[in-house]
Amino acid sequence: AVVSTQSTGAPIEHAAFKLRQETAKYHEEDNGMITAARKIAQKFQQMAKYTKGRREILELGSTEEKSEFSSMTDMITTCKEIIALTKQIQKHADLISKNCPDKRLVMSLSNSMEPMGMLSQQLNIIASVKAAACGKYDESAEVEADEMLTINAQNLMKSVRDTVRASESCS
Repeated sequence: AVVSTQSTGAPIEHAAFKLRQETAKYHEEDNGMITAARKIAQKFQQMAKYTKGRREILELGSTEEKSEFSSMTDMITTCKEIIALTKQIQKHADLISKNCPDKRLVMSLSNSMEPMGMLSQQLNIIASVKAAACGKYDESAEVEADEMLTINAQNLMKSVRDTVRASESCS
């Protein structure tokens, strides 16, 4: 059995913290992009707790769940909510870019939000694979799915942070 020495949840929680730090610079009132970005950070933090709890169950045989998620179905639902939130951010960023007179800033905004669609779809696939692997295959399949989830979550939240910054420059 493969046992990960690093907690999968910690990098996701750190990325969520960095996203919350970025969004704390802006007022949420009447700002759908900031509201969506904060919700994404919150959803990923919940997901990190669930993933960490699953790791502890596998590694230590613990039966205590340490998350708001009661099942992998909850995790998949959360992934779909994150996808919807990234679409909201893209919609807001598109509106901002249409009103920006500086073409370089528009290009920067476009480049920062471009990976979001692909990363959010990958998140959906990874969550589905993780749900299918949960308890059915060897532990290495779950560890691999955790690693893919971690990398995807970090990249998606970085893209959201970059989009928030570039949107601020354009507005």
